[in-house]
Amino acid sequence: MSIPLSYSLRARLLFFLLAAIVVGALVQGTIAYRSTLQQADDIFDSLLQRTALSLGTGDGLLSTGPTHARGAGTPFADDLIIQIWTPDGLRVFNSRSRQPLPDQIVLGFSDAKVEGSTYRVYSLATPFQVIQVAQDMGVRTHMARSLALRTIAPIAAAAPLLMLVIWCVVSWSLRPVKRARAQVAARQPEDLSPVSTEGVPDEIRPLLQELNLLLERMRGAFALQKQFVGDAAHELRSPLAALRLQSQALQRAGDPESRRVAEQRLTAGIDRATRLIEQLLSLARHEGAAERPAPDRVDLDDVVRQAVSETLPDANAKSISLAMHAPAPIQVRGHRDDLVLLVRNLLDNAIKYSPPGSRIDLGLTAPDGRASLTVDDQGPGIAPAERARVFDRFYRAEGNSQHGSGLGLAIARSIAEGHHASIVLEDTPGGQGLRARVDFPAA
Repeated sequence: MSIPLSYSLRARLLFFLLAAIVVGALVQGTIAYRSTLQQADDIFDSLLQRTALSLGTGDGLLSTGPTHARGAGTPFADDLIIQIWTPDGLRVFNSRSRQPLPDQIVLGFSDAKVEGSTYRVYSLATPFQVIQVAQDMGVRTHMARSLALRTIAPIAAAAPLLMLVIWCVVSWSLRPVKRARAQVAARQPEDLSPVSTEGVPDEIRPLLQELNLLLERMRGAFALQKQFVGDAAHELRSPLAALRLQSQALQRAGDPESRRVAEQRLTAGIDRATRLIEQLLSLARHEGAAERPAPDRVDLDDVVRQAVSETLPDANAKSISLAMHAPAPIQVRGHRDDLVLLVRNLLDNAIKYSPPGSRIDLGLTAPDGRASLTVDDQGPGIAPAERARVFDRFYRAEGNSQHGSGLGLAIARSIAEGHHASIVLEDTPGGQGLRARVDFPAA
């Protein structure tokens, strides 16, 4: 079973950069070493050639009989062997008598074996003499290697220094990442404030910005959750207390008629509590939805028909007639289920406050390509000073005797804002009742 290695950006950067320096130094050192050897070889060959040429123009300097020149008085380099021959094959000069060169002369450059050593030989023929200049290849190689090693010595010395500089630069460059990590690690669980991006490299800043956006969404989600819990605790306290009282009244009922009335009240109380919970959940779902599917084209007339069919039983219970006016199909961009809930809440509100036997009109128009939905009732209406406040959650206008949670219009406004629509309350054209108008953007 293989154990996965820890992934460290700093370790990977240092490994690859230091490995690149080592490989680069080796390649550069190898190239410099071989190039220096080749250049030294060319220099030594040139030395042999120049030495032979200088002897060939010496005006018979060394052409007077057999002579052996050795020791410190020799005007030639100690590592060179020089021989001079007459045209008829008589050797007249040898710088080292114990190391004679082969008698066979090859003009130009050649290699010769003498007493187990290899020599580099250059031979030059002139009208009066033949000159041979030789150099021990061992001595030449030793000198060339010394020169090559001195050439690559700076490279070998600079590589560790460059590795140290790279190590420091990488460590210094990653310090902002360590600071950001320490900043996040030192936070308390409830601290959702943004992470500072000051002094952070451009490659890391987008990551921290996305993290800050996530923290902001989490703050909003926690705020909505806290608000939902507070709202639920506040609003459910009274219905639960009423249910408890109605349950006690049912237990104390002594005759069938009292028991029937208590059961009806208990059932109505349960329905109101259920409706309150559904509306609380609907409001929390729409206000806390961070990720929603892309909006589609929705037939607004179909949405209204479905909302009417869902609220028709409540309207029939009060003998309220529902009329829909839609001259032509109208489409908006949005989410069908949310729009049905919006229209249903407006209808619920209109049915609740309309007197029995009245009428509710729903109209669909599209002025200038912008869809508009109106819901007109014949109820008591809402005072202009309170029309803005009734959209606040749990707000109920003074003198309102109808049972309700005060969430219907708040949910409708939340859905409308999610569809970039506006919702306003105004008087009906007839002057009696209330009109709720929702204006959608152009599809």
